[in-house]
Amino acid sequence: MLGKFGILIAILALVFLFYVVISFGAGAFKKDGVKTETKRYLKSVNILLIVVALVGSVLVLFL
Repeated sequence: MLGKFGILIAILALVFLFYVVISFGAGAFKKDGVKTETKRYLKSVNILLIVVALVGSVLVLFL
């Protein structure tokens, strides 16, 4: 089984993977400019992923 730090690394890797997939799907890696609506969407997604990473880290490290 994975220890606490293995689970923490898995959570952070999944959050990074979600970030890459959502950014790619929203067109953040295109050579053209990104629309302001898309920028706001990605900002909201980034905030959500940061919250998920923080909650996951707290749960793994303190429980």
